[in-house]
Amino acid sequence: MELYEVMKEDTILGPFTIDEIGEFVHSGLILRRDYAYNIANPDEFKNVDYFLKANGRKVAVEHKGNMFSQIKEIGQELILPATIFTKEPWKKDRQLFTLSLVGLTLSVLIVVAPFLSPYVLFYCIALYFSTMWGLFFYYLFKTDQVKLGTTITLFFTTQILITLIFSVLNINALNPFDGLYDNANPMISLVSCIVGIGVVEEFVKVLPVFLILFLSKSVVKPQTAVFYGLMSGIAFGVYEGVNYQLGSNFQMLLENDLADGYVMSYLSNIARLTSLPFLHAIWCGIASYFTAFAFLYPRFRISLYTLAILIPATIHGVYDYLCFNVPFGLATVPVVLLGVVLLMVYLNIRYDFHSKLAD
Repeated sequence: MELYEVMKEDTILGPFTIDEIGEFVHSGLILRRDYAYNIANPDEFKNVDYFLKANGRKVAVEHKGNMFSQIKEIGQELILPATIFTKEPWKKDRQLFTLSLVGLTLSVLIVVAPFLSPYVLFYCIALYFSTMWGLFFYYLFKTDQVKLGTTITLFFTTQILITLIFSVLNINALNPFDGLYDNANPMISLVSCIVGIGVVEEFVKVLPVFLILFLSKSVVKPQTAVFYGLMSGIAFGVYEGVNYQLGSNFQMLLENDLADGYVMSYLSNIARLTSLPFLHAIWCGIASYFTAFAFLYPRFRISLYTLAILIPATIHGVYDYLCFNVPFGLATVPVVLLGVVLLMVYLNIRYDFHSKLAD
Protein backbone atom coordinates (compact mmCIF):
# COMPACT_ATOMS: atom_id res chain seq x y z
CA MET A 1 0.00 0.00 0.00
CA GLU A 2 1.37 3.38 -1.01
CA LEU A 3 1.82 5.93 1.72
CA TYR A 4 2.12 9.70 1.41
CA GLU A 5 3.38 12.55 3.52
CA VAL A 6 1.87 16.01 3.28
CA MET A 7 3.75 19.29 3.73
CA LYS A 8 1.48 21.83 5.40
CA GLU A 9 3.24 25.12 6.00
CA ASP A 10 6.40 24.11 7.91
CA THR A 11 5.07 20.77 9.17
CA ILE A 12 5.23 17.33 7.58
CA LEU A 13 2.11 15.26 8.27
CA GLY A 14 1.70 11.52 7.80
CA PRO A 15 2.30 9.02 6.47
CA PHE A 16 -1.27 8.63 5.17
CA THR A 17 -2.99 6.37 2.71
CA ILE A 18 -4.68 8.03 -0.24
CA ASP A 19 -8.07 7.28 1.35
CA GLU A 20 -7.05 9.06 4.55
CA ILE A 21 -5.82 12.05 2.56
CA GLY A 22 -9.17 12.10 0.76
CA GLU A 23 -10.99 12.22 4.10
CA PHE A 24 -8.78 15.06 5.32
CA VAL A 25 -9.42 17.03 2.10
CA HIS A 26 -13.15 16.36 2.46
CA SER A 27 -13.11 17.77 5.98
CA GLY A 28 -10.93 20.77 4.99
CA LEU A 29 -7.97 19.80 7.17
CA ILE A 30 -5.70 19.33 4.15
CA LEU A 31 -5.90 21.49 1.04
CA ARG A 32 -5.68 20.30 -2.54
CA ARG A 33 -2.86 22.80 -3.05
CA ASP A 34 -0.73 21.49 -0.19
CA TYR A 35 2.40 19.70 -1.36
CA ALA A 36 2.81 15.98 -0.86
CA TYR A 37 5.08 13.13 -1.90
CA ASN A 38 5.03 9.37 -2.05
CA ILE A 39 7.41 8.15 0.66
CA ALA A 40 8.70 5.62 -1.87
CA ASN A 41 9.80 8.54 -4.06
CA PRO A 42 10.46 11.50 -1.68
CA ASP A 43 12.08 13.67 -4.37
CA GLU A 44 8.87 13.97 -6.40
CA PHE A 45 6.88 16.86 -4.92
CA LYS A 46 3.37 17.32 -6.24
CA ASN A 47 0.27 18.91 -4.83
CA VAL A 48 -2.32 16.78 -3.09
CA ASP A 49 -4.76 17.18 -5.97
CA TYR A 50 -2.27 15.49 -8.32
CA PHE A 51 -2.08 12.35 -6.16
CA LEU A 52 -5.85 12.25 -5.69
CA LYS A 53 -6.43 12.33 -9.44
CA ALA A 54 -3.62 9.84 -10.07
CA ASN A 55 -5.44 7.38 -7.77
CA GLY A 56 -8.84 8.09 -9.28
CA ARG A 57 -10.22 9.83 -6.19
CA LYS A 58 -12.84 12.55 -6.61
CA VAL A 59 -13.15 14.47 -3.38
CA ALA A 60 -15.41 17.42 -2.61
CA VAL A 61 -14.92 19.65 0.43
CA GLU A 62 -17.93 19.46 2.73
CA HIS A 63 -19.93 22.54 3.73
CA LYS A 64 -20.08 23.01 7.45
CA GLY A 65 -23.71 24.01 7.81
CA ASN A 66 -25.45 26.84 5.98
CA MET A 67 -24.20 30.40 5.48
CA PHE A 68 -25.65 31.71 8.76
CA SER A 69 -24.29 28.87 10.89
CA GLN A 70 -20.88 29.33 9.26
CA ILE A 71 -20.86 33.05 10.02
CA LYS A 72 -21.90 32.33 13.59
CA GLU A 73 -19.05 29.87 14.05
CA ILE A 74 -16.53 32.17 12.40
CA GLY A 75 -17.44 34.67 15.09
CA GLN A 76 -17.21 38.41 15.52
CA GLU A 77 -13.50 38.42 16.25
CA LEU A 78 -12.62 37.65 12.64
CA ILE A 79 -15.31 39.79 10.97
CA LEU A 80 -15.42 42.83 13.25
CA PRO A 81 -12.55 42.66 15.78
CA ALA A 82 -12.91 44.75 18.92
CA THR A 83 -9.59 46.51 18.18
CA ILE A 84 -11.06 48.15 15.07
CA PHE A 85 -12.29 51.07 17.18
CA THR A 86 -9.00 51.49 19.03
CA LYS A 87 -5.64 53.06 18.15
CA GLU A 88 -3.91 49.67 18.00
CA PRO A 89 -4.31 48.99 14.23
CA TRP A 90 -2.93 52.42 13.33
CA LYS A 91 0.06 51.97 15.61
CA LYS A 92 0.92 48.53 14.24
CA ASP A 93 0.48 49.25 10.54
CA ARG A 94 1.82 52.72 9.81
CA GLN A 95 2.22 51.94 6.09
CA LEU A 96 -1.48 51.20 5.64
CA PHE A 97 -2.31 54.31 7.67
CA THR A 98 -0.14 56.42 5.36
CA LEU A 99 -1.72 54.87 2.27
CA SER A 100 -5.16 55.57 3.71
CA LEU A 101 -4.34 59.24 4.13
CA VAL A 102 -3.08 59.44 0.56
CA GLY A 103 -6.02 57.50 -0.84
CA LEU A 104 -8.81 59.26 1.03
CA THR A 105 -7.64 62.87 0.94
CA LEU A 106 -9.07 63.62 -2.50
CA SER A 107 -12.38 62.03 -1.49
CA VAL A 108 -12.56 64.46 1.42
CA LEU A 109 -11.64 67.38 -0.86
CA ILE A 110 -14.52 66.51 -3.20
CA VAL A 111 -16.92 66.75 -0.26
CA VAL A 112 -15.65 70.09 1.04
CA ALA A 113 -14.87 71.65 -2.37
CA PRO A 114 -18.14 73.69 -2.55
CA PHE A 115 -17.10 75.48 0.65
CA LEU A 116 -13.58 76.42 -0.49
CA SER A 117 -12.34 79.30 -2.60
CA PRO A 118 -10.66 78.34 -5.92
CA TYR A 119 -7.22 79.27 -4.57
CA VAL A 120 -7.60 77.18 -1.41
CA LEU A 121 -8.99 74.24 -3.39
CA PHE A 122 -6.16 74.30 -5.94
CA TYR A 123 -3.64 74.69 -3.13
CA CYS A 124 -5.04 71.62 -1.34
CA ILE A 125 -4.88 69.59 -4.55
CA ALA A 126 -1.30 70.69 -5.20
CA LEU A 127 -0.44 69.92 -1.58
CA TYR A 128 -1.91 66.45 -2.01
CA PHE A 129 0.31 65.59 -4.97
CA SER A 130 3.38 67.16 -3.37
CA THR A 131 2.78 65.03 -0.27
CA MET A 132 2.93 61.92 -2.44
CA TRP A 133 6.23 63.12 -3.92
CA GLY A 134 7.44 63.89 -0.40
CA LEU A 135 6.66 60.35 0.79
CA PHE A 136 8.41 58.98 -2.27
CA PHE A 137 11.55 61.04 -1.65
CA TYR A 138 11.43 60.27 2.08
CA TYR A 139 11.43 56.56 1.34
CA LEU A 140 14.23 56.67 -1.24
CA PHE A 141 16.57 59.47 -0.15
CA LYS A 142 16.15 59.87 3.61
CA THR A 143 19.43 59.65 5.53
CA ASP A 144 20.02 59.11 9.23
CA GLN A 145 20.45 62.90 9.59
CA VAL A 146 17.04 63.75 8.15
CA LYS A 147 14.53 64.98 10.71
CA LEU A 148 10.82 64.87 9.99
CA GLY A 149 10.17 68.13 11.83
CA THR A 150 12.87 69.91 9.84
CA THR A 151 11.47 68.46 6.62
CA ILE A 152 7.94 69.73 7.29
CA THR A 153 9.21 73.14 8.43
CA LEU A 154 11.37 73.42 5.32
CA PHE A 155 8.46 72.52 3.05
CA PHE A 156 6.17 75.25 4.33
CA THR A 157 8.97 77.79 4.88
CA THR A 158 9.89 77.48 1.21
CA GLN A 159 6.29 78.19 0.20
CA ILE A 160 6.10 81.23 2.49
CA LEU A 161 9.42 82.54 1.18
CA ILE A 162 8.40 82.02 -2.45
CA THR A 163 5.03 83.70 -1.90
CA LEU A 164 6.74 86.65 -0.24
CA ILE A 165 9.32 87.07 -3.01
CA PHE A 166 7.16 86.47 -6.07
CA SER A 167 3.68 87.56 -4.98
CA VAL A 168 4.16 90.17 -2.26
CA LEU A 169 7.43 91.76 -3.38
CA ASN A 170 6.66 90.91 -7.05
CA ILE A 171 10.30 90.39 -7.94
CA ASN A 172 9.39 89.63 -11.56
CA ALA A 173 8.49 93.30 -12.00
CA LEU A 174 12.16 94.10 -11.34
CA ASN A 175 13.46 91.31 -13.58
CA PRO A 176 15.00 92.90 -16.72
CA PHE A 177 14.69 89.60 -18.58
CA ASP A 178 10.95 89.24 -18.05
CA GLY A 179 9.17 89.22 -21.42
CA LEU A 180 12.29 88.21 -23.39
CA TYR A 181 11.87 84.47 -22.96
CA ASP A 182 10.42 83.97 -26.45
CA ASN A 183 12.40 86.73 -28.16
CA ALA A 184 13.03 86.34 -31.90
CA ASN A 185 16.77 86.36 -31.20
CA PRO A 186 17.57 82.81 -29.94
CA MET A 187 20.58 83.94 -27.91
CA ILE A 188 18.62 86.68 -26.11
CA SER A 189 15.81 84.23 -25.44
CA LEU A 190 18.16 81.51 -24.13
CA VAL A 191 20.14 83.84 -21.85
CA SER A 192 16.90 85.37 -20.56
CA CYS A 193 15.54 81.93 -19.67
CA ILE A 194 18.75 80.89 -17.91
CA VAL A 195 19.30 84.13 -15.97
CA GLY A 196 15.77 85.51 -15.67
CA ILE A 197 14.12 82.21 -14.73
CA GLY A 198 16.75 79.61 -13.89
CA VAL A 199 19.06 81.67 -11.70
CA VAL A 200 16.22 83.46 -9.90
CA GLU A 201 14.15 80.38 -9.12
CA GLU A 202 17.05 78.08 -8.23
CA PHE A 203 18.44 80.72 -5.86
CA VAL A 204 15.10 81.10 -4.11
CA LYS A 205 14.56 77.33 -3.85
CA VAL A 206 17.99 76.55 -2.41
CA LEU A 207 17.91 79.43 0.09
CA PRO A 208 15.96 77.49 2.78
CA VAL A 209 18.41 74.58 2.41
CA PHE A 210 21.28 77.04 2.81
CA LEU A 211 19.70 78.25 6.06
CA ILE A 212 19.44 74.69 7.37
CA LEU A 213 23.12 74.10 6.61
CA PHE A 214 24.09 77.49 8.06
CA LEU A 215 22.16 76.98 11.31
CA SER A 216 23.18 73.34 11.77
CA LYS A 217 25.53 72.70 14.68
CA SER A 218 26.98 69.60 13.03
CA VAL A 219 28.29 68.62 9.61
CA VAL A 220 25.48 67.89 7.16
CA LYS A 221 26.12 65.22 4.52
CA PRO A 222 25.60 66.21 0.87
CA GLN A 223 23.05 63.35 0.61
CA THR A 224 21.05 64.91 3.44
CA ALA A 225 21.19 68.31 1.75
CA VAL A 226 19.96 66.70 -1.48
CA PHE A 227 16.92 65.31 0.34
CA TYR A 228 16.10 68.73 1.77
CA GLY A 229 16.63 70.21 -1.69
CA LEU A 230 14.16 67.74 -3.18
CA MET A 231 11.58 68.77 -0.59
CA SER A 232 12.19 72.47 -1.22
CA GLY A 233 11.82 71.85 -4.95
CA ILE A 234 8.40 70.22 -4.66
CA ALA A 235 7.34 73.01 -2.31
CA PHE A 236 8.13 75.46 -5.11
CA GLY A 237 6.12 73.22 -7.45
CA VAL A 238 3.07 73.67 -5.21
CA TYR A 239 3.27 77.46 -5.47
CA GLU A 240 3.87 77.45 -9.21
CA GLY A 241 1.19 74.83 -9.86
CA VAL A 242 -1.52 76.82 -8.09
CA ASN A 243 -0.65 80.00 -9.95
CA TYR A 244 -0.69 78.27 -13.32
CA GLN A 245 -4.04 76.63 -12.58
CA LEU A 246 -5.59 79.98 -11.72
CA GLY A 247 -3.70 81.82 -14.48
CA SER A 248 -2.49 80.58 -17.84
CA ASN A 249 -4.14 77.15 -17.63
CA PHE A 250 -7.52 78.76 -17.01
CA GLN A 251 -6.82 81.28 -19.76
CA MET A 252 -6.50 78.40 -22.25
CA LEU A 253 -10.19 77.65 -21.74
CA LEU A 254 -11.15 81.24 -22.47
CA GLU A 255 -8.96 81.83 -25.50
CA ASN A 256 -9.44 78.54 -27.35
CA ASP A 257 -12.23 76.34 -28.61
CA LEU A 258 -13.79 74.66 -25.59
CA ALA A 259 -12.76 71.13 -26.56
CA ASP A 260 -9.16 72.02 -27.47
CA GLY A 261 -8.85 74.42 -24.54
CA TYR A 262 -10.10 71.83 -22.09
CA VAL A 263 -7.67 69.17 -23.30
CA MET A 264 -4.62 71.42 -23.13
CA SER A 265 -5.67 72.99 -19.83
CA TYR A 266 -6.25 69.56 -18.31
CA LEU A 267 -2.89 68.28 -19.55
CA SER A 268 -1.08 71.35 -18.23
CA ASN A 269 -2.79 71.06 -14.85
CA ILE A 270 -1.74 67.41 -14.52
CA ALA A 271 1.83 68.28 -15.52
CA ARG A 272 1.97 71.12 -13.00
CA LEU A 273 0.79 68.77 -10.25
CA THR A 274 3.01 65.79 -11.04
CA SER A 275 5.93 66.00 -13.46
CA LEU A 276 7.00 69.63 -13.10
CA PRO A 277 7.31 69.61 -9.28
CA PHE A 278 9.57 66.59 -9.78
CA LEU A 279 11.78 68.60 -12.14
CA HIS A 280 11.99 71.47 -9.66
CA ALA A 281 12.93 68.94 -7.00
CA ILE A 282 15.74 67.45 -9.11
CA TRP A 283 17.18 70.87 -9.97
CA CYS A 284 17.05 72.01 -6.35
CA GLY A 285 18.63 68.71 -5.30
CA ILE A 286 21.62 69.52 -7.52
CA ALA A 287 21.85 73.03 -6.09
CA SER A 288 21.67 71.69 -2.54
CA TYR A 289 24.39 69.14 -3.26
CA PHE A 290 26.92 71.79 -4.21
CA THR A 291 25.76 74.06 -1.39
CA ALA A 292 26.52 71.27 1.09
CA PHE A 293 30.00 70.93 -0.43
CA ALA A 294 30.55 74.65 0.08
CA PHE A 295 30.00 74.13 3.81
CA LEU A 296 32.22 71.03 3.88
CA TYR A 297 35.07 72.71 2.00
CA PRO A 298 34.79 76.47 2.67
CA ARG A 299 38.05 77.28 0.86
CA PHE A 300 36.24 76.45 -2.39
CA ARG A 301 32.96 78.09 -1.43
CA ILE A 302 33.01 80.78 -4.15
CA SER A 303 33.17 78.25 -6.98
CA LEU A 304 30.87 75.76 -5.23
CA TYR A 305 28.16 78.37 -4.60
CA THR A 306 28.46 79.45 -8.23
CA LEU A 307 28.10 75.86 -9.43
CA ALA A 308 25.18 75.35 -7.04
CA ILE A 309 23.20 77.97 -8.94
CA LEU A 310 24.72 77.86 -12.41
CA ILE A 311 24.35 74.13 -13.16
CA PRO A 312 20.66 73.70 -12.25
CA ALA A 313 19.84 77.19 -13.57
CA THR A 314 21.33 76.32 -16.96
CA ILE A 315 19.38 73.05 -17.18
CA HIS A 316 16.25 74.84 -15.99
CA GLY A 317 16.73 77.71 -18.42
CA VAL A 318 17.37 75.48 -21.43
CA TYR A 319 14.25 73.49 -20.54
CA ASP A 320 12.13 76.64 -20.39
CA TYR A 321 13.70 77.98 -23.59
CA LEU A 322 12.65 74.83 -25.43
CA CYS A 323 9.17 75.05 -23.93
CA PHE A 324 8.80 78.69 -25.07
CA ASN A 325 10.41 78.44 -28.49
CA VAL A 326 10.31 74.87 -29.79
CA PRO A 327 6.90 73.43 -30.71
CA PHE A 328 8.29 69.89 -30.66
CA GLY A 329 7.82 68.97 -26.98
CA LEU A 330 10.08 65.90 -27.06
CA ALA A 331 13.05 68.25 -27.41
CA THR A 332 12.83 68.82 -23.65
CA VAL A 333 13.27 65.12 -22.80
CA PRO A 334 17.11 65.01 -23.13
CA VAL A 335 17.37 68.09 -20.90
CA VAL A 336 15.16 66.49 -18.27
CA LEU A 337 17.16 63.26 -18.38
CA LEU A 338 20.42 65.20 -18.09
CA GLY A 339 19.30 66.70 -14.78
CA VAL A 340 18.24 63.33 -13.39
CA VAL A 341 21.46 61.59 -14.49
CA LEU A 342 23.62 64.40 -13.11
CA LEU A 343 22.03 64.11 -9.69
CA MET A 344 22.46 60.32 -9.77
CA VAL A 345 26.14 60.70 -10.67
CA TYR A 346 26.74 63.35 -8.00
CA LEU A 347 25.27 61.11 -5.31
CA ASN A 348 27.63 58.30 -6.31
CA ILE A 349 30.90 60.23 -6.58
CA ARG A 350 33.68 58.31 -4.90
CA TYR A 351 35.17 59.50 -1.64
CA ASP A 352 38.58 60.23 -3.20
CA PHE A 353 37.03 63.36 -4.73
CA HIS A 354 36.07 64.50 -1.25
CA SER A 355 39.64 63.86 -0.13
CA LYS A 356 40.94 65.97 -3.00
CA LEU A 357 39.06 69.03 -1.79
CA ALA A 358 40.16 68.40 1.79
CA ASP A 359 43.89 68.44 0.91
